[in-house]
Amino acid sequence: MKPNSQLFLITSILLFVFGHVKSQNTSTLNGKILSQNQLLEDYEILYASLINYHPVPFQYIAEADLKAVFNNQISQFPATLSELEFYNITRNLIAKIGCGHTSGRPSDAWMKAVTGQKVQLPFTVQKEGESIFVSGKVDEEFEFQLNDEILAINHIPISEIILKMAEYQQRDGLTQSFVNEAIFASFRTYYLFLFGSQEDFLIDYKTKTGEIKSTIVQPTNKKIIENKQQKLADNFNKIIENNWSVFAFDSTNQVAYLKIKSFSDRNEYKDYYANVFKWLSEQPTAKLIVDIRDNGGGFFKNGNKLLTYLTPNKFDFNMHRPKRKLEKNKYTKMNKSTKWTKVAFSLKPSKQRTKGVKTITFKFKPNKLNYKGEVHLLTNGNTFSQAALVASHLKEYGATIYGMETGGTEQGTNCMLNYQLVLPNSGLKITIPYYQVLSNSTKSEFGYGVKPNFELKPTLFTFEDNVLNEVVNMVSKSNRK
Repeated sequence: MKPNSQLFLITSILLFVFGHVKSQNTSTLNGKILSQNQLLEDYEILYASLINYHPVPFQYIAEADLKAVFNNQISQFPATLSELEFYNITRNLIAKIGCGHTSGRPSDAWMKAVTGQKVQLPFTVQKEGESIFVSGKVDEEFEFQLNDEILAINHIPISEIILKMAEYQQRDGLTQSFVNEAIFASFRTYYLFLFGSQEDFLIDYKTKTGEIKSTIVQPTNKKIIENKQQKLADNFNKIIENNWSVFAFDSTNQVAYLKIKSFSDRNEYKDYYANVFKWLSEQPTAKLIVDIRDNGGGFFKNGNKLLTYLTPNKFDFNMHRPKRKLEKNKYTKMNKSTKWTKVAFSLKPSKQRTKGVKTITFKFKPNKLNYKGEVHLLTNGNTFSQAALVASHLKEYGATIYGMETGGTEQGTNCMLNYQLVLPNSGLKITIPYYQVLSNSTKSEFGYGVKPNFELKPTLFTFEDNVLNEVVNMVSKSNRK
């Protein structure tokens, strides 16, 4: 991007945010008011920390381009900004890095101030095609209903609001799938970040019969009434279940289903996988579906343990860190447990020898209960971090992938250990990863996630899992051939 176009972009962002936030932005609920000198100090510390502490800050943007963005932004700082206004600008800079693990949040003081306050929209939204629909609401009566289409909020087209949220959303590389998932999962919070505390919300909407209407709703502190979770089809009989995974079998179609919601478990995962694959070893005709949709990652040994049952060869898990002198600052730190983990990692032998890079290697070998059949994998934009690495590895070994592109890039991720940066004036808190992890993929497309062999989009507003049902149908047909 050229400097002039960057300047236009930043100016547009500032006009959008500052022009639409009400005068309430000077209130406590929108954070402290920061002087221009305070803004400059915090922003310079943020930029310096990103380029010094992040393992690969210029993987997806050239150093000169990131510097140009930074210079253009600070040239636009007015005499004062509220904490939330400044926070949005920092999120825009962080997003340019192209690292989903580099993220920011408002200060502890702001989080405490808004906790329990009536500051949020009373509904959530979801996207279907090019339209945005009400997908959930609090326990109150409104003129609009679930599945009605939202057109605008406080005179701002909903498409414009979503676009601005996307500009501020961190993501891995060039992926859009994670951005979309994150926006709609956190829409109410992101709206508060973007516009601050407001007195009320004018909602323009279209009913299911096509009528265009408007209504005013009040901010709330109530939780959204959760829709019932999609359940497994009746053909499935649950074999093993815990709070992070479900293993079930459809005897009619001879399909085993392993849903892993997260790889965060550090205690029972070894025994759990052993039981799952022992059961599978006794069902030689069963086809296996592994579902890691909405799996945001977790403990790397958990994800890699699963891979020892699903791939035939031994493999390495490598964590990289550049050997360079840091320009440290007193605001960027690691907590004690993270420091000790870093020390423990540093004692591991390194298989890879790359000039200027320190590599930590963990080795894994196939399990004796290694599954020899076909692997069918379900992914979506929330398949992230360790889950995306699992998807990348399974694709390398020929798994058939269904669903949507993963939110984590196929070539790897930045994670494992983190720095915490607290900006001195605003109190904004920034997480910066310590290691880069490159996958074992030889097929990845630079900057993009693992793409499915069969793209299948979920159907909204239904309790049936149409994606899983379609995959079961496809797999069972191949069984009968």
